[in-house]
Amino acid sequence: MTEDVRVLVLNAGSSTVKTAVAEVSAGHVTMLRQHTVEAGADRSADALFGAALDRIGAGADDIDAVGHRVVHGGTRFEAAARIDDEVEAAIEALVPLAPLHNPVALAGIRAARARLPRKPMVAVFDTTFHAARPEVSRRYALPDDVIERHALHRYGFHGIAHASLVAGMAALEGMPVIEVTAVTLQLGRGCSACAVVEGRSFETSMGFTPLEGLVMGTRSGDVDPGLVLYLLDSGWSREQVQELLEKRSGLLGVGGSADMRDLLRAEQSGDQRAALAIALFVRRIVTTVGAYLTLLGGEGAVVFGGGIGENAADIRARVAEGLRIWDVEVDAGLNASNQPCRISTRDSRPVYVVRTAEETMIARDVADLLESSR
Repeated sequence: MTEDVRVLVLNAGSSTVKTAVAEVSAGHVTMLRQHTVEAGADRSADALFGAALDRIGAGADDIDAVGHRVVHGGTRFEAAARIDDEVEAAIEALVPLAPLHNPVALAGIRAARARLPRKPMVAVFDTTFHAARPEVSRRYALPDDVIERHALHRYGFHGIAHASLVAGMAALEGMPVIEVTAVTLQLGRGCSACAVVEGRSFETSMGFTPLEGLVMGTRSGDVDPGLVLYLLDSGWSREQVQELLEKRSGLLGVGGSADMRDLLRAEQSGDQRAALAIALFVRRIVTTVGAYLTLLGGEGAVVFGGGIGENAADIRARVAEGLRIWDVEVDAGLNASNQPCRISTRDSRPVYVVRTAEETMIARDVADLLESSR
């Protein structure tokens, strides 16, 4: 990279906006400022981004570009893209596939374009890390004509997060990213797993939408499609089923809370609902990681990231216990530290805790795109 680039990052989730100002120099990213703005019951998406941009204030004058996290890029976007009216419209067309996330990202894009009209805007997509997976991973067992008409692919999500976990493991071991073979676990309010070969996504748990896969905070993860048809036939509306699967299920639906900290405390007090929610959460992770290690030919590390993955030592220990047949064993002291490091015992399969760093990855992608377009 020939010039330093200062990037404002807007990382929109379903309930927060994380903002960061990052300086990218020769591929190295330095975080200058970081803030998180929480969505309130009375705060619209426009107000949320207004508050996030207000945090930057006069510092916006020094910004070279703005990078936006966008969850769904469909089949069109396989790399970061400079945002213009056409790209914005394409992101909006994908809202039905990511109804919790893409509308929020669009609100951020529009707010930033209005506030900073002369600054380049770049969309960085969660789906692009997974875009080069083999067809056997991206395919549903549906007829070709239906697949093609409706673009029914297993897209995969959390790609920016999984890329950052790969980069974090590589940094801990002092190896190039291309040498990383691992199963990465992004465990937070949303949860997903990724099998990584030579630093690239090979298999992942989320599919056509972010609903597929692991048990999450309020999302069900995998359910039998026949269950959905049964509810519809029983008089449930489409909107009721969507709310059930996206907002009333997962840890919340089983255990009464979407917060793993609350569930662990409740379990200690003898709450059987909380214990079942945690057991289901761990079981889905264990079965998925075991399957992915099989796909990797028995090779590869296990990498924990995300709010639960980074901070819940007890959950990591339970997952490790479930994977003992795969020679996974964590050191109790290292695991309890909740610090980014290798937490496995000396002679067992490597297991790591890595801080998810989406803002760093977004800033780097924005700088790379600006450099390539010069």
